[in-house]
Amino acid sequence: MAELLSPAGDRECFMAALSAGADAIYVGGDKYGARAYAKNFAQEDLLECLRAAHLLGKKVYLTINTLMKDAELEELVPFLIPYYEEGLDGVIIQDLGALLTVREAFPGLELHASTQMTVTGPGAALLLKKYGVSRVVPARELSLDEVSVIKKESGLEIETFVHGAMCYGYSGQCLFSSMLGQRSGNRGRCAGPCRLPYQTEYMGKRLNGQNELYQLSLKDLCTLEVLPRLLDAGIDSFKIEGRMKSPEYVAFVTGMYRKYMDLYAEHPETYRVSAKDTELLKNKFSRGSIQTGYYFMHNGRELVTLDKPGYRSFADAETAAETETYDVSKQSSNKIDLIGHFVAHKDEPICFVVNKDGCVETTVTAGGNIAGAANKCAATCEDVKKQLCKTGNTMFSFRELTFDMDDDLFLPNKELNELRRNTLSQIEALLLAPHRRTYEGREVLQKKTAGRGKRLKETEQYFHVDVRTTEQFLTLKGNSAWKRVYLSVDALKVCVGETGRGRICEIRKKINELHGFGIEFFLRFPSVTRQKTMKILASYRNIIEEISPDGFCVSNLECLSYVQTAYPNEKLVSDAGMYLFNAKTEQLYEEQNIREHILSYELHRKEICAIAESGYCENHKLFLPVYGYIPVMESAGCLLKSNGKCQGGSGDEKVILIDRQNEQRTVITHCDRCENTIYNSVPLSLHKESEMIADMDIGGIVLKFTTETPAAMQEVLAYYEALYDRAMNKTELPEQGSTVCPVTRFTKGHFMKGVE
Repeated sequence: MAELLSPAGDRECFMAALSAGADAIYVGGDKYGARAYAKNFAQEDLLECLRAAHLLGKKVYLTINTLMKDAELEELVPFLIPYYEEGLDGVIIQDLGALLTVREAFPGLELHASTQMTVTGPGAALLLKKYGVSRVVPARELSLDEVSVIKKESGLEIETFVHGAMCYGYSGQCLFSSMLGQRSGNRGRCAGPCRLPYQTEYMGKRLNGQNELYQLSLKDLCTLEVLPRLLDAGIDSFKIEGRMKSPEYVAFVTGMYRKYMDLYAEHPETYRVSAKDTELLKNKFSRGSIQTGYYFMHNGRELVTLDKPGYRSFADAETAAETETYDVSKQSSNKIDLIGHFVAHKDEPICFVVNKDGCVETTVTAGGNIAGAANKCAATCEDVKKQLCKTGNTMFSFRELTFDMDDDLFLPNKELNELRRNTLSQIEALLLAPHRRTYEGREVLQKKTAGRGKRLKETEQYFHVDVRTTEQFLTLKGNSAWKRVYLSVDALKVCVGETGRGRICEIRKKINELHGFGIEFFLRFPSVTRQKTMKILASYRNIIEEISPDGFCVSNLECLSYVQTAYPNEKLVSDAGMYLFNAKTEQLYEEQNIREHILSYELHRKEICAIAESGYCENHKLFLPVYGYIPVMESAGCLLKSNGKCQGGSGDEKVILIDRQNEQRTVITHCDRCENTIYNSVPLSLHKESEMIADMDIGGIVLKFTTETPAAMQEVLAYYEALYDRAMNKTELPEQGSTVCPVTRFTKGHFMKGVE
């Protein structure tokens, strides 16, 4: 039977989940969790909950599933030590630097790859397996078939979401909230912009209906109807979303899934979900609508709650009263049944023998003072029982008590209470002993610089140009100041078919022209790589070999695994979506032969300098994006399809997403793989910081062109070429060439302010 994994944002939710039948609970501490606005746990509260769960035979997983800055990474080990020693069962991780840190410091601790890692296939899972990961939480957008392939080919445990809120974008590939302010989803602070109203336009016409404003708001996930199929697929852990939800929600939803998982285990042939249960989950614990997620459909109108984003729960008295008396499943008291035997004879030490459910291995014995004769009222069995059963707030209760005692004894309550406390303390220690560990790597805390070299100081910065379309690429005019040009692999779709031969020749000719300037040519792979994308890449194999790129830019671990297999020994660079957020992550990339990195859009300039000055890896080069429309969301959803306008082709379409402030964001629909990319409303442009950037210890800058016309692209390029020539050579702008920035509306992103 699969593990039922429930959320808990505080102690009350934790105990509610235990009572309702959870097998395991995932929680956040006061740092590093992807739900920074949940109550979360102070250290002692979490340690007490750990003990409670282990006494009941349940597991606890701690979320440290955010991207971590260097200073935070140094504090990670001391933060985890108390939980590790208390027997924490596993940690859920996003950051690759954190993964290496925890693996080195805490051997034996289970490492779970968060859904924030955007694991979409077996290649990524197998790569993570090499680094000690024992369980993967795949991207929520995967079909059940894709999930099954990961399990079969990797041999890892698989944990998937079965209930709760759904994000419109791939977790870990969304910067929407981040670019609206400083609240980054990668740092646990998502502001939920996908729940806001938007208008959509396509080819100059409005797409959405008047009452269909919530274009990015997905219905809540509920898999009760398809639970047998998920169980039969061999998924190891069923995860309920909701660390910011109420204790009532946690108890009710956990109890519901416990009920139906047990029903299927007992009577699979008669499995059926009650209409009343479905109605309660739909109308009292969701956005008023539920669906079965992406397990059996790639995307569609059925997944989106177009007319209302609001969440309803136990806010009203009627709901609370209705659910309070509704028997979802058998509730546990969160108490451990003990059997005790009390012995007291005159002139002999009193004795209390206790075990759990009659198990000899759990037997403990506590002794007391010598029993004396009573002067007046002798203690009765009922008197003794009353004191011994006062287990109060402990995790124990006595199911059975037997007595072997004389009739005329004086047994003070104070002594009986002390005897009870000693006995319960002993049996708690005995039951918890198998979980407890001793941290043996404390010297790691002092190893902040030991073993590191010194990164070589960059003597010059290189100019990189990244383009999305074939038209942009073919109109590029090489410059000896450039080092590299990237072309999206999506552009190769024009090379397929009868007219493709001519396009291949044009691309090859342009590559040769660039080589004449000493410019490298790289292909850039998509931000998300799933089975369908893999098939597309395989179909491009001959084209790629013919144009013969000098290297590849990879955007995710699945793509990295693919390139390492299909194109071994080729030069690699990691794209911004692979999040080199701290210097420790370089260590993993070094082992994967990646020594060049396009930096994350969420890094502050001081954080970039800290990574650059680190000596983790001496020969790595860092490249800073200084211009371009930032992709704020990668989504399996499709705005065209949701609005009944699916084109069903293989080309890219352009949709406009308009928010309440009338800001317009371009959405590119990648129809061949049925994905959408939403871009920011204004481009990133760091032209005003060129002198500062020129003095940074980085390998160069990157200009990324997405929706610009070739003419607009050339104008921006000319300006930046002149700008950085001046900045690098400390000269004035030349009289010739572009001296006025063509970018009138822009953002500096997080370069000056960073994210929380």
